[in-house]
Amino acid sequence: MPEQPERPDLGLDLLRCKWRVDEATSPGTPAARLAGVHRENMEILAAIITAGRSWPGHRLVGERAAHTAALIAVEAPDLAFQDRVLPLLNESVRAGDADGKDLALLTDRNFVRHRRPQMFGTQYLPGQDGLTLYPCIAPGDLDWRRQALGLEPHAEYDARIRGGHTLLASPGPEPHSEVESGAS
Repeated sequence: MPEQPERPDLGLDLLRCKWRVDEATSPGTPAARLAGVHRENMEILAAIITAGRSWPGHRLVGERAAHTAALIAVEAPDLAFQDRVLPLLNESVRAGDADGKDLALLTDRNFVRHRRPQMFGTQYLPGQDGLTLYPCIAPGDLDWRRQALGLEPHAEYDARIRGGHTLLASPGPEPHSEVESGAS
């Protein structure tokens, strides 16, 4: 049984952010509403990070809430915010206080938003013939990098993505990635 987080109140705040995204993605909800929710969630995560001067990891907020924090960062509309929090999540993963899958997802989304090749193969672009993997750095080393963070081989991930798993699309020209169950 997992330990009780140090700050379950902050964990609940983060989980409420996910619930707000779920509500904003229901059919018939205007896209502007989702964009506003992403901005509000980013502000909540920023306040939590500023108060604690670190990433809200498993010990502080619990595993589910820490994963939600990563999803908030992935969908953050402010690229500079992603730039600031990515090293914090990296430190937390290295300390064993966050999931490597979350780091892979945020790293790739950040690299793609900077128009750089991704590292872990979590980001796809929609096309007329379905999804296309966004270019990767050193594709021959992709599975090695994925394994280092606890991700499944890319061929298995790719099969799941193309097999119809739910994808969350960011507004605008952002790539697609699997986020509901966590990138693996």
